[in-house]
Amino acid sequence: MPPVNSVTVSESNGLTFLDVSNSFASARISLFGGHILSYIPKVDERERLWVSPHAYLNGERPIRGGIPVCWPWFSDDHGREKGALPSHGFLRTQVWKLVNSEDTDKGTTITLSPSFTRAEGFENDCSVIMKIAVGEALEVLLVTENTGVVPFEFNCALHTYFQVDHIQHTQINGIEGQYKDKLDDWALKSTPVPYTITGETDRIHVAPIKTAEIEVDGSTFTEVVSEGNDSLVIWNPWQGAASISDMDPFGYKHMLCVETSLTQGQTLAPGESHALKQTIIPR
Repeated sequence: MPPVNSVTVSESNGLTFLDVSNSFASARISLFGGHILSYIPKVDERERLWVSPHAYLNGERPIRGGIPVCWPWFSDDHGREKGALPSHGFLRTQVWKLVNSEDTDKGTTITLSPSFTRAEGFENDCSVIMKIAVGEALEVLLVTENTGVVPFEFNCALHTYFQVDHIQHTQINGIEGQYKDKLDDWALKSTPVPYTITGETDRIHVAPIKTAEIEVDGSTFTEVVSEGNDSLVIWNPWQGAASISDMDPFGYKHMLCVETSLTQGQTLAPGESHALKQTIIPR
């Protein structure tokens, strides 16, 4: 199916990209990984997503930055030894297909689906689609449906990398309660106030937090609204970025991950579906 007028298809290094341009915003999507790489609202022409300058854009590895899709498990929570299965699942390393596209008075909507949803570590009958709405806001909806005859459990996340001018001038608002600290043997800790990033950070906030704000230099830059989540993940590798092959050693200064997530296990009975949604609102 050919895309609508607001969508241009291009190829580079063996990957296919969808470039969206409408009266509200521009965006770029890689069909490898069903991966959103860019969102620039025309209200201020400022990029909201960060992609590593050393990201692999040839299909050899998952893309570092943008909005990776984690499914059907988060991180290495797949029930096997770490490294036995791909971190964050297998949807971010396969080619997705364009199911539908539509132009409306609110922008452009694109529907994608992965090539397959059964693989080692997850052998259940289900379907997955992702709907991306590019307009005054960027809406990303990941829908999982149990098409089989037995229930199954899964986790997932929209692992969004936000671009910030400088991490030391950035504050997160709207997050309360406790989080699990991956860097301290999963210790349960209270959310800091004010919430700033001052070192390596890898936290799972174990609450269905709906709205978080990314504030840069005292002004709200982006609002992140989550639906269908049971967690919100905050990540920045800090100087550990130097040990990540597809990151610049100083890339951590200009990115912050705020991830709309299911990390506590979602069970779907036959015929049931679940929708995980993240809305990125320029402010």
